[in-house]
Amino acid sequence: MIALLGASAIYLIAFQASIAAPTQTFRACLKDANGKATSQKIAPDAYEAFIRGACTAQSGALRSAVIGFRMKNGMSRKAAADDADMTVDDYVGTSVDNYKFMAERDAPPKSAVAAAPQATPAAQPTPPPTPASAPQPPKN
Repeated sequence: MIALLGASAIYLIAFQASIAAPTQTFRACLKDANGKATSQKIAPDAYEAFIRGACTAQSGALRSAVIGFRMKNGMSRKAAADDADMTVDDYVGTSVDNYKFMAERDAPPKSAVAAAPQATPAAQPTPPPTPASAPQPPKN
């Protein structure tokens, strides 16, 4: 009984390691792609396409590993594929959010004049003086 439990634990640990390697490889690719995008000054809106193109092989390997792991744990192929897609999308989404945040933070500050142009009020014509508005001498 103890031998069976020990063998099951070893099997599960070894099988989880089959996901760990592709995950680490994909995360390393995202980190490298982030550095390249920063040095090439890729626009934040184009960053997602950039990293998906740069890490295609690694995301495919991670996706395959997650599908295999989930199917061996009893999931259907469609559910496992959906889960794998969500896993890859989570890693990509986190990287995109981080890149956009850093791009906004590192952007040069907008000048106060350019950011909020101040409206100049229209010149009001001075009304003609009336006897009540004319300066009066002090009363003794």
